[in-house]
Amino acid sequence: MYKDLVQAAKILSDLCSGRKIDSLFDRFLKEENNKNFIKDIVYGSVRDFYLNDYILKKYVKKDIKDHLIRCLLMNTIYQINHQSKTEFTVVNESVKAAKKINNNFYNLVNAVLRNFLREKDKFIAPDEMDIRYSYPQWWVNDLVKEYPNDFEAILAIGNTRATTVIRINQRQISFNDYIDLLEQANIDYELTLDDQYIQINNIKDITMLPGYERGNFYVQDPAAQLACNFLDLENGMNVLDLCSAPGGKATHILERFDVDLDCHDISKERIKLIKSNMKRLQLKANIIDKIENKKRYDRILIDAPCSGSGVVRRNIDIKLMRKQKDIEKFGNQQLKLLEEGWKILKSGGKLLYVTCSIFKYENENIVMRFLSKNKNASSQDIEIPNGFKYKNTQLIPNQFHDGLYFKVFSKN
Repeated sequence: MYKDLVQAAKILSDLCSGRKIDSLFDRFLKEENNKNFIKDIVYGSVRDFYLNDYILKKYVKKDIKDHLIRCLLMNTIYQINHQSKTEFTVVNESVKAAKKINNNFYNLVNAVLRNFLREKDKFIAPDEMDIRYSYPQWWVNDLVKEYPNDFEAILAIGNTRATTVIRINQRQISFNDYIDLLEQANIDYELTLDDQYIQINNIKDITMLPGYERGNFYVQDPAAQLACNFLDLENGMNVLDLCSAPGGKATHILERFDVDLDCHDISKERIKLIKSNMKRLQLKANIIDKIENKKRYDRILIDAPCSGSGVVRRNIDIKLMRKQKDIEKFGNQQLKLLEEGWKILKSGGKLLYVTCSIFKYENENIVMRFLSKNKNASSQDIEIPNGFKYKNTQLIPNQFHDGLYFKVFSKN
């Protein structure tokens, strides 16, 4: 086990330096490692990062000079709090890992963890919200201000494991026929949100579901599936998906409407994902490298880059990656994208602005700034379906869906 603990410490250490979690798993996980064990430790340790840091500082008053040792301790605190292995076994293996990382620190690791074992019950529910739910203080402050009745539930849901919901590609198979396939394969599933969405339970490899290779379905949260409804599409329209990768909303559009769809994304790597998803789902779109200023569109979808604060449970490293200054940076980028899209939208056309953020600065504030600069723009009301939790057009993340924001603009 101790070799796996060394690798988990390396991953957490690099993650704290700003590297992306998936690339770190690719880099550090070897054939001899217990990959699921390491991933559970890292994801859990990141989820509880600020709590574990708080606990560690109670026992070590000075900075630990070896960052890998510090990360090893953070990971082991998570293990003691959450994993079913015998606590003393966890401590002993952690001490072995410390000797492997830096032999000068194994006595410190042993002392800290054994002290924590004796006193861990007093850390069960700290009074401070940022420590209890393990988020940056600025994040908690903003949520308390913007969601006075829901902030604690929002913080809590971000610490849960994300559900897996699939969207049925009805060009290939009907909703009910696919449910029959799930029944025949004895797949554990349930219908959610007025029985409109299929949630798959206890699945580790989505490619093992029936019809994956035939393009029968696409994994997509119910919140993201709403975007297609709000575009007010008709067959024959010219449509642009401006920030398209990985292609979830674009493929949904093509499953439901016969439109001329252009897909654009600034990332060449992520464009490969669009192409791959189109191919599997047996759909066709125009993948474009640059936006033609002379072309005009009936509908434009802008799923803008954002903080990701509404999808924390899917991207738990956001808690570490996001800084308060990033929110303003995202806001300026989002406004620029809206301006770019607006120039190539036809008169009478509609533009749908989407983020997966729950912060007002990236949503309502951007809308107000955009409308104040574009007098030929008006915002439209949209109807959120039954079962979804929302405030105006902001979905509030809960166990059934993510926290996305939507706003439709019409060009007068």
